[in-house]
Parts: sequence; structure tokens; C-alpha cells
Amino acid sequence: MRSMWLMSVMALMFAASPARAANVLFGIAEGLAEQSSFGDMQDKYQPLAEYLGRVLKVKVTLESSQNIKSALANLKKDRYDLMFLRPSNISAIAIRDDKYQLVAMAKGDFAASFIVRKDSGITKPEDILTRNIALPEHGSLMAKAGLATIRDMGGKISPSQLRYTHYQDAVNFMVEMKFSDVGIVAPALAKAWEKKGGVTLFKSKKLPFWSIIASSKMSKDEVAKMQKALIDMENTDEGKKILAKIGVKGWVPGNPQEYVDMLTWLGS
Repeated sequence: MRSMWLMSVMALMFAASPARAANVLFGIAEGLAEQSSFGDMQDKYQPLAEYLGRVLKVKVTLESSQNIKSALANLKKDRYDLMFLRPSNISAIAIRDDKYQLVAMAKGDFAASFIVRKDSGITKPEDILTRNIALPEHGSLMAKAGLATIRDMGGKISPSQLRYTHYQDAVNFMVEMKFSDVGIVAPALAKAWEKKGGVTLFKSKKLPFWSIIASSKMSKDEVAKMQKALIDMENTDEGKKILAKIGVKGWVPGNPQEYVDMLTWLGS
């Protein structure tokens, strides 16, 4: 009788405990700033997946995509146990609406940069209000951040002044070829623009950077272990190699509320 009673108690305990598969699904979404192929993305992030797999003592399977709508849908379905997201507004939506936990945020300053040609005659932020502006895809983070910045300036832009592109690097091209007077781009593309002699006129306010988030299915202990391991990466040779491969300087804990506040500012 006692053994049967113990078996019944154990069965109830397992039934009450949130079960999670030994295989962790790790989603990757780089967004429109990159044009990497699926294979390149899988190769790029595989060492990070293996690193986190050792931390969690489970197999971590990668699923890479540049389709942001698909990433949002899968986050809404709670498909991913982990996800690395380069558009930080998508992380913010998952944190705010779908109970995802912030594991860590990439180090670095992140803002929308307003670029112009050196000979454009545009010398101050207010000058852009009468000019044509090239932006990444409608609804993208950089486009929204740029328009929110213009709104905060008290400026008004006519829809006819806006030139949307699919990939961000096309914005640089449009400004260079004088198809647009001003471009709104992410920091990496602003740096590339400056190297070619272009000018970054001004930037939006600082935004929360790329992040790794975890489903609510993952325990607080698992999240804490991953966060510590990610922060420690820049102190080991293996970690430094992984960081260099994925284009991240290092990791910090980050503040989930900053992501949620960003959505309010963007009007999302």
C-alpha cells in the first residue's frame, strides 16, 4: 500500500510540474539589416547554440529566419524556448505580450541614425523636414524610431517625402545616388556611410539593443545560468570567438522595462 501511495504522489508531482523537452529550440531572427542566407545564419550561430546547450545540459536546435512576421507569429505561439533577436522591438513585443523573459542584452549604443551627403547643405536636424527621406521597410524598427524622433522634434513629414526600401543598405545607396536627401539607418550602416565620407547628422535617443529572450517555460534558474554564462563569454577564448562570429561585443543583463517603454515611444 505504501509503495502504491508513493507512486501516486510522484505521478501527481510530475503532472503538476511544467514539463519541457530535452531539446531546446533556439530561434534566430536578424531582421532586414542583414542579407545572410539560411545556411550562413545556421553556421554563424551554431557555436552559440552549442555553448548554451552545455550550460543547460540539453541539445539546442537552431532555427534561423529573416522573416520578422514569421518570428512574431512563432513567438506568439510560444514555439521557441530561446530566441536571439536583432530587431529589439520584436523582443519588446514578446516580453510585453507573450511573457518572454529577457536573458541578456548585447553591449553597445543603439539608435536610429540620420545620414546625409557631405555636400547636401543640410546642417541641422530641422533641415530634414522639407527633404525626401529614405527609410527601411515600413513598420521596421529603424523606420519607426526615425519617425518617432521627427515627431518628438515637433516636425511634420508628408507621406510623399518618405521613400521606403526593403533592405537597410539600400537606404545608403539611395542617399549616395541622390534619390533621397536623408536616410535613416542602424548604427552599423551609419559607420559604413561615414567611412565613405558621408555624414551622420544626428541620432534618435538610445534604444535597447539586440537580445536573447527565453520562454516562460524556462525556469528562473535556467535563465540565470544562461545570463551568467553569456556575460562571462568575453572572459574566455571560446567566448570571444563566438562573440566575434555573431557580431556582439559582449552581454549585459539589460532591463526588460526599457524594451516595453520603447514600444510606448514608438507607438507600437
